Amino acid sequence: MSTPANRSLTVDQQKAAATVLGYAFAQDSFMAYMLPDVLTRIQQLTKLFLPVIRCSQRYGGVDITPDDGGVLAWVPGKIFASPLKFLERCRSGMLWLPWSVGRSAFQRLMVHDDVCERALIHHAPKDFAYLWAVGVRPDQAGKGLGKQMIQSALNDMRQQGYTTCWLCTENPHNVDLYEHLGFQQVHTEIPSGSKQQYWLMFQNL
Repeated sequence: MSTPANRSLTVDQQKAAATVLGYAFAQDSFMAYMLPDVLTRIQQLTKLFLPVIRCSQRYGGVDITPDDGGVLAWVPGKIFASPLKFLERCRSGMLWLPWSVGRSAFQRLMVHDDVCERALIHHAPKDFAYLWAVGVRPDQAGKGLGKQMIQSALNDMRQQGYTTCWLCTENPHNVDLYEHLGFQQVHTEIPSGSKQQYWLMFQNL
């Protein structure tokens, strides 16, 4: 099911999509750094991804596979610019993440993400689309769902007039996968605050 920005997901559908991403990223090394308690990680990740789903639904797009095995969320690059950035933090619930996921986890996330975001804004053109999150439940892995969702999202971005798609990944195994799908590495860095390497990548549309 492809969910464009003008189609509303119910609250239950939003939570279900966030839960899929929670399971998809439960073993991710960066998420383990941010949320070291394995017993509560999926629950905390669901809370983290819920604002991502809400924001993407409003401004970009959310793609959910028919069997709820995978979820993709993307937004236009303008979402990172003030004052829209602050407004959307309030609307989506991002403003309350320090309380919902815990202040220490939120601080670890922000120390890292602020560096990634500055690099993104520096390298990306003014008008771009950003692939915010894509994940597949472990029991649905190996079926090509991620590739299908990414290709569908790229088509949606292209049809809406975006000329480039950008993403950031902390998983070194994903770099080759994204390159196979046509993305190119632009920048990599290990922020001093997190010691977690990230790769900034893009693809012309």
